[in-house]
Amino acid sequence: MACVRIRPVHLLLLALVLAMAPAEWAGAVEPVECWRGWGYRIDKQTRTYKSEELLLATKGSAGWQPGQEVALYLLDRASGRIVSDAPPITIVPFNPRSYYRNNLNYVDGEGQIVGSEDNLVFGLSHVPKPTAAIEGLYKYNVWACGLEDAAE
Repeated sequence: MACVRIRPVHLLLLALVLAMAPAEWAGAVEPVECWRGWGYRIDKQTRTYKSEELLLATKGSAGWQPGQEVALYLLDRASGRIVSDAPPITIVPFNPRSYYRNNLNYVDGEGQIVGSEDNLVFGLSHVPKPTAAIEGLYKYNVWACGLEDAAE
């Protein structure tokens, strides 16, 4: 029977593989991703602004296809968290512009607010899922998506 020697370099390699493994492998919580940015309510006819800047985020990914509904959640300016008692703003984008840098990372455009006479102009950046089980990156994504202590 052959003897297998475990050397320090083997343990180092194993530690590196585990550190770079997806969070699901490590039994961690589900990775978080979202779209985060700004928006303004505007009048459909005159295109005048009807609100101050709104800080917005999605809960999870969004399709950004013309005619597909997207729910946007209002973020509190002081904490960066989703305002738990504010209903989502559901929009139907007309023709969103997408920007790529190896993957879809920014979208902007205008959309009709469902159940309102107003439209919404918006610009949102993608906060992607972390690819490694890095606790700090997970915590950042939870904060960036406004999900810390947010009501579901």
